[in-house]
Amino acid sequence: MKRVLIVEDSAPAAHLWRELASLAGGEAEVARTGAEALAAAIARPPALVVMDVRLPDGSGVEWARKLRERIGGAPIWACSGLDAHELLADAWDDPPFAAFVAKPFAAGEVLARLKAALA
Repeated sequence: MKRVLIVEDSAPAAHLWRELASLAGGEAEVARTGAEALAAAIARPPALVVMDVRLPDGSGVEWARKLRERIGGAPIWACSGLDAHELLADAWDDPPFAAFVAKPFAAGEVLARLKAALA
């Protein structure tokens, strides 16, 4: 079973992502901060990371870059209520995300994307 690291400080959102990852055939682990995510990724490298971009301990963009350095080729998805252009304004030169999921999202569409990513 492929591991999905969910980096989300909102408990309801983390729960939804965990359920979707499970339905897609993945094993989900939730980290509430960028620091927790980095430690979890080092301990058990994920196949996919889903990361909120506003975290209690800093920018998801910066944490995604740190994760990418440590986990190599595993894709990192940004998840945010921010517009993608606004989100990536500080990441044009070195975008750390493989995909963007806008909040609120359609669970069915995200489930299909998760299934494809974990296949």
